[in-house]
Amino acid sequence: MAGVDSLPIEQKVAFRRQSIRVMRELLELSEIMVRAEDNPRGRDTFFVPARRIWFMFGGTIKRFDSDLGNGIENRFNSINTTLSQQSPDQSSLVANLAELHQAMATAVKISEERL
Repeated sequence: MAGVDSLPIEQKVAFRRQSIRVMRELLELSEIMVRAEDNPRGRDTFFVPARRIWFMFGGTIKRFDSDLGNGIENRFNSINTTLSQQSPDQSSLVANLAELHQAMATAVKISEERL
């Protein structure tokens, strides 16, 4: 089976765009779970996969807007640390997830326009 590297450029771009959209959707679901005070599911089922996608494709966003990309990465790291705590501050966690989700909306727009 052929890998992603053997795909035509148009398919690679489409894959990257879709991955960035999925990342934003995972963050939205993570925020919903945290609001429902189900932090383990918010972290393991939604946040961790979104963060993995960031590690694969975040460089694309950083290339187009380094301030946005660095801000998203810092927010990912901060939220990851908070979600690992036994009793995190829920209001702060929800606010950080909401800000990250908003930043990801901008990242999706950038990927749609510039990729």
